[in-house]
Amino acid sequence: MDKYEKVGYACLGLVALCYLLAMFIGVIAAFPFGLLILIGIVGVGALLIKVFKERLASTEDDYYDKNVEK
Repeated sequence: MDKYEKVGYACLGLVALCYLLAMFIGVIAAFPFGLLILIGIVGVGALLIKVFKERLASTEDDYYDKNVEK
């Protein structure tokens, strides 16, 4: 991964974080029904964290990514 790709991912992550923050504030504003949406967002976030952790820990995926031609 080169420097420009890292900058691109950082910018994309910042935009996604701002979007989630705005969505979180909107969910709090619609409190009784927003609580259900908030629980769903937390669930999806937990699953995404699990997927990223598994991908980063997988040496087999790294091997195939580097050694198998597409």
